[in-house]
Amino acid sequence: MKKYTLYCGLNDKDSKRQEISTLEAAKVVRNACLHHANGATIFEADGIYRHEDGQQVSEKTLRVELLMVEECVVRRIVDFLKAALNQESIAVQMQDVASVLW
Repeated sequence: MKKYTLYCGLNDKDSKRQEISTLEAAKVVRNACLHHANGATIFEADGIYRHEDGQQVSEKTLRVELLMVEECVVRRIVDFLKAALNQESIAVQMQDVASVLW
């Protein structure tokens, strides 16, 4: 089984700044995860990275952990979030894990 962790930066891909509040973006993520999967765990984080031109960027980021879900479902969630949050891409980390509900 895989655990998927999505890193959704909140800076708009066109304006390069945050256009949707963190709270509203978290609601969009929560609704997408509940629509396509049985749930998720969502964390607020600070993302940092460097553009190819050397510009350093800091942005609010939502880290979304998904367990017990198929890759095709994760892809649907990512595609939806890219459009809804106007993102060029969303980083996805995949890890092999053992998970059960007790």
